[in-house]
Amino acid sequence: MPGTFFGVQLALDLPVGHDLRDKLSTLVGESRAATSMIAQRTCWTRAAMLMNSALPSAQLGTWDLIRDNAENEYEEWASGVEAMAEWPLADFGDDGRYVLLTLIILVEYGSNAALTLGNACDIAERDWHRRGTYRRLVAVPPTLNLTGVLGSGLYLAPRPDQAGFSHAVLTGEGFEYLDPVQG
Repeated sequence: MPGTFFGVQLALDLPVGHDLRDKLSTLVGESRAATSMIAQRTCWTRAAMLMNSALPSAQLGTWDLIRDNAENEYEEWASGVEAMAEWPLADFGDDGRYVLLTLIILVEYGSNAALTLGNACDIAERDWHRRGTYRRLVAVPPTLNLTGVLGSGLYLAPRPDQAGFSHAVLTGEGFEYLDPVQG
């Protein structure tokens, strides 16, 4: 069955020990254990609230909506962020204080969830990377009709006990897709 992909990734300036970093890490673990629709909606609601509260610390970000045949995109985002868990500490750079928070969702093409995502992502290009746009986008997952959801994931890299990414790493090779968050 063809799917529609939605993903948001934010580089958050949250040094080790920041309480929001620990809360996000806890939520990532809870999201993996959420198997019922009620538990998933609860996790997405908490994720939206925590991501919203983290937005002032967002320095870089990206988001995407692919409306049809997007299963490969979902897998690429998932495998890419999962691979970061295996990176040696040196790959995060010196004096890193940034974490990458990633939310991905794959829904049935043409479902109510796909229509909701399409409407939420109907944003003028000049506003794609504004803080208000990210605020709007992170609020969408809890509103989705879960019967159309084929897969989802919430990721935080690196682990909260690791220093984090340096700004130089996140603005260098391999992360060219991240744009400055405006406003």
